[in-house]
Amino acid sequence: MLVAKKRNLLFTIAIFFISCLGTVYAENKPLDINQIPPIPDVVARVNGSDISAKHIKFRFMQALKSAQVPMTSPQKDKIVREVIDKEVVRELMYQEGQKLNLTVDPVVIETELQALKSAYNNEDDFKKALLQRGITEADLKKSIAVDAQAQTILKQQVKGMVGVDDNLVEKYYKDNKENFRRPMAYRASHVLIMPFSPELIKSSKVEDLQKNKEGLRAKAREKILEIQTQLKSGVGIEQLAKQYSHDESTSQNGGDLGFFYAESVEKSFADTVAKLKVGETSDIVETKFGFHLIELTETKPGEYAPFSDMKEAIQEHLFMEGAQGQVLNYIASLRKKAEIEIFY
Repeated sequence: MLVAKKRNLLFTIAIFFISCLGTVYAENKPLDINQIPPIPDVVARVNGSDISAKHIKFRFMQALKSAQVPMTSPQKDKIVREVIDKEVVRELMYQEGQKLNLTVDPVVIETELQALKSAYNNEDDFKKALLQRGITEADLKKSIAVDAQAQTILKQQVKGMVGVDDNLVEKYYKDNKENFRRPMAYRASHVLIMPFSPELIKSSKVEDLQKNKEGLRAKAREKILEIQTQLKSGVGIEQLAKQYSHDESTSQNGGDLGFFYAESVEKSFADTVAKLKVGETSDIVETKFGFHLIELTETKPGEYAPFSDMKEAIQEHLFMEGAQGQVLNYIASLRKKAEIEIFY
């Protein structure tokens, strides 16, 4: 039987248009991480349409922000060239979208714009970032629209062209079975007391909270000690969580965290849970969130995820591998037909 599920190609878009450059490590004396190499006003021309330096600078800064390490000049130069290449591909896709008279739902554009804004502390910081890069919100909206058009075009290119055979899916599962092993899972309930409680965060300035951090931490520890005394006297953790816990997502259900894997929580939390027996309660545990009292309520031994649970994910993975090849071939064909000049 041939499985012909057509998957969302957002991963493919990311390969070409988003900064998936990986972390780069400095080999020589690093320059200022925010220093942009000299870039001409027009970095490239695609079929007569200019690609402005402002788009390159904006995406270059996004790449630097993702890397979070100082870079040498050759490393920055490499990033600029990769960003220019991505912009060339985006321009090719934009021109194809124009030929096909594609339009993009304004709701999609606004949703993506809000997602970008969420990376900044407030609207002013976002506007300052745009101003520093010489780019406007209108430019950004056009960029989002181009990516959405590209996604539509690339979906059309692979539609009906890539299928995944059920036998191949099963073979992949058998050949890679160790990758589908689930570790031991724990279920626990907890009480969390934070130095910066939800009420304080809502009613106080960040600067004031930081200034009083140590005092608030001491108060939080005093509070968790009081709660621990009640716990030892026989009050159940469920009642204490409902009454005192600052974890708003679990307090009303008695602090129940559900099942989780050790790797998904902080090491101090995971190490504590691993030492508990079902029904036992921990001593006070501190994490970056604050102070916890934890009760282990259930465990599940490690096991292999059954094929039925993984079948759809494997189909998607294999489909994407095939689709990526189709996309690369399509973009190569656009390049071959285009007149492309690079000025950097």
